[in-house]
Amino acid sequence: MEPKAEYAMQTADGAWRVEIVKRGRSQWYRIIHDDSVLDWLTIAAVQRLLGEAGVSLADLSETAA
Repeated sequence: MEPKAEYAMQTADGAWRVEIVKRGRSQWYRIIHDDSVLDWLTIAAVQRLLGEAGVSLADLSETAA
């Protein structure tokens, strides 16, 4: 079974994208920025990594998954 992005949010310029990914009963977060993909993250890790880059979850808007 392949992982599937169930929901996605991104910054207005599309530079930062956060996806909620699901495979079977497992669910995690993924950050995509430029050519980097960080997978298997918790929401705390997403908040920390975005914060370190100067991006807030409030800066993200829903987009197609």
